[in-house]
Amino acid sequence: MDQHRYLISGSIRLDRNDERVWRDGQDVRLGGKAVALLRALMERPRTLVTKDELFDIVWPGVAVSESVLTTAAKEIRQALGDDARNPQIIQTVYGRGYRFLPDVETSDEVTVERPPTVQQKPISPRDRWLWAAVAAVVLVVAAAAFVLLRGSGSETSTAALTAHPKSIAVLPFDDMSSGGDQRWFADGLTEEILNSLARTPDLHVAARTSTMQIRGGDVREIGRRLNVAHILEGSVRRDGGRLRVTAQLIRASDGFHVWSQNYDRPMSDAVSIQEEIAVAIAHSMKTVMSPESLAAMVQQGTRSVEAYEEYLKSLAYDRRSLETGDPKFARMSSEALERARTIDPGFAAAQWEAAQSWFGNTTRVGSTPMEKRGSEAERLKQYLLRVDAAIASSNGRPENYKYRSARALMDLRFREALQLMQLYLRERPRDVDAWEEVVDLAGYAEDRPFMAKAAERIHTLSIEGGQPLSRALTASVLSLDIPNAVKRAREQLQRSPGEALIQYQSHRALLWGGQKDEARAILDRLRSSSLPAENIRLAELRQACADGGKGAREIATEIVRNSSGPSSDAWHAAVLLGDQRRAAEILKPLDTPERLTTLMQYLVYPDFDVRPFPMLQERLRADGIRRRPAVRAPFACTATAS
Repeated sequence: MDQHRYLISGSIRLDRNDERVWRDGQDVRLGGKAVALLRALMERPRTLVTKDELFDIVWPGVAVSESVLTTAAKEIRQALGDDARNPQIIQTVYGRGYRFLPDVETSDEVTVERPPTVQQKPISPRDRWLWAAVAAVVLVVAAAAFVLLRGSGSETSTAALTAHPKSIAVLPFDDMSSGGDQRWFADGLTEEILNSLARTPDLHVAARTSTMQIRGGDVREIGRRLNVAHILEGSVRRDGGRLRVTAQLIRASDGFHVWSQNYDRPMSDAVSIQEEIAVAIAHSMKTVMSPESLAAMVQQGTRSVEAYEEYLKSLAYDRRSLETGDPKFARMSSEALERARTIDPGFAAAQWEAAQSWFGNTTRVGSTPMEKRGSEAERLKQYLLRVDAAIASSNGRPENYKYRSARALMDLRFREALQLMQLYLRERPRDVDAWEEVVDLAGYAEDRPFMAKAAERIHTLSIEGGQPLSRALTASVLSLDIPNAVKRAREQLQRSPGEALIQYQSHRALLWGGQKDEARAILDRLRSSSLPAENIRLAELRQACADGGKGAREIATEIVRNSSGPSSDAWHAAVLLGDQRRAAEILKPLDTPERLTTLMQYLVYPDFDVRPFPMLQERLRADGIRRRPAVRAPFACTATAS
């Protein structure tokens, strides 16, 4: 083999002795394995080098997955500016290996090229004056830009310019199994690692809805798009009784590998792998949590591989449900959770997640008849059965507060439910799902200031995660924090202009803020969105009332006609028309002991009048809650609206 020191291909220089690479005279930053891979390819230019050969050369004697090789190849492409779809330097021969495309020469003597210096001529007085004037203009522009940025006062806008140093996006792990049939395991493992990291108090984790469609690509571009400082990617290979997982933590700014690890274990160790990865990543990013606290936080609560696999399936199906909108995946997720909790009744997380589907089918305002299973009493019984099991098997963990909060709520102990969730949020301050839940609890307990705080946290955390949540807008309006509701609506519309739920909640927020013309422009977009017809008609009713009431009664009549039973849409329509008697009649059937858990959900609305509902009033008095008078929406129709 040619043993000359330098490999030279056009502007690329590789020093085999010093393991350094230059391009156009500039030092190229590459990790050791990436340099070794580039060298192996340059030593055999224009020739296919198989994956097995590259594994033997670059990772001799080490069992690694193909994703490690793929990552190293991506690192080289990023550093050299090569495009995998139109390669000029490294070509992927799919399923077989890689090929270095240009010619390569070798030499023992090479001078690394420097950018040429330019002979400078003396600067004339006229040129000196001209350059001084230009410099002055630049300074003025820079100063103006600085003032504008400071004057914006937007914390999230400033944060968007520079990624937080402890921010991370977890990309979907690749399924490298020989049969290609383990995507559910890869997706479930990805989801659980993401969930574990998201519970760490000082890590900023990109939302799963921002990352679940990303599979491969330039990590620097992904980092810029998601505004994160780190990318976690990996792969899963499951064959026979062995599980091989590879994970790499990559710095998004330059593609540098901060941490990487290969796990080659029997399937009986599947649970511990997820825990080890989450702890290692948190350590690498210098989280404030102690090692002991980290390990306790990520523990799954089960050592049953079978139960854990069913739990991962449920997470994977839930992800597919979000990706496709197909309800069959939601059903499959629920069924997998039922299997997980049956296999290991002490698996608290599985019990809790299984309970959630029953809650949605038990009390949730707006649930459809097709979602419901059995009688209302049976659904409530099944929900409480799973919540109680989660409570019993989670002693000593922060989640126990959350589970007990849910139990207290079903017993209509509103203040206790809120207090327990507040204790949980002290331990898990970045759990955006819990902040969403606490919005309702604060509404039930008539704590609008805490509801406003929850709105701020949901907005901030979701913006940091790259996926604004419309729930922040809802909570801002419900807490009557209208100036922030309008401000956040405009920011979310700017960031996610095509998101229908954000458009819907922004429309309401702008009307509460008196911006009826701005709201009307959004309504035109809502009409062509994928939102259900009843939501669009309700938005049209709000706009009609804000515009003076013309046609409002016809829209309200249509909404009521298309509703059945105690309907949220029908109640909203009656309230907007100022018909409080009709509004009370619609919800009156819910003021019974069996259905108070549904009626209580209307307590979140500031325009809900509790006086016509004696049983609900009694529960509030028993809990020491004084309900404030209903606040009518400023855009609601007058009594004479036609």
